[in-house]
Amino acid sequence: MIHLPEWLAQQERHVTPLFETAEDGLTVKTHLRGKEKPRLTLTRHPSFDAAMIEMVTAGLAEEDWQGFLYVLHTGEGDALTPRYIGKAEKKGVKNPVSANLARIASNHDKFGRWGYNKAYHIGDLSHAVLGAAFTPGQAPGKYHRWADALFETLNPPTLRVPVSMSLIPWRDGARGPSGLIGSLAAVEYEVIALAAVAYPEELLNVQGR
Repeated sequence: MIHLPEWLAQQERHVTPLFETAEDGLTVKTHLRGKEKPRLTLTRHPSFDAAMIEMVTAGLAEEDWQGFLYVLHTGEGDALTPRYIGKAEKKGVKNPVSANLARIASNHDKFGRWGYNKAYHIGDLSHAVLGAAFTPGQAPGKYHRWADALFETLNPPTLRVPVSMSLIPWRDGARGPSGLIGSLAAVEYEVIALAAVAYPEELLNVQGR
């Protein structure tokens, strides 16, 4: 079986910063979203948005495209540590195309699971980092763990180290790290299991470990 970093490096993937930051590369920029009750939100990096839109637009035009695997990393250069692994599938529960991916260029609230809305990664992480002062309610507990792991300070929101994303398109016939041909759901669990062994303290996934 191939080691996880080696397998990731061999994949067709888009690697970009996740957050737009100030010149120091660590202080995350924020913006207000919503008209009636504006809320302060962490800002995604423009290159991440562009990579997501390009990949999903191309993928939806391919019959064998299942969706994509995403890997949240911390670190820089060749020293990237996988911190969270997930997937976004092409097919929805009721529709041929998932609402997470439909109209991706304007779908910023869902945006392949990395949208600004509640129940999406950037929305709930923003709530955990910024929400106590700006919005009622409480973010899900896992995003408080994310905030603790990724951010040195919350006011201003300052990362411990740079955070980036790998977006890995997945097609019929693609092989996971074990070499077996599998579905996107199968490879997600395989990659999580490998990351849990290689990075037991760093990995933020709970399910699939």
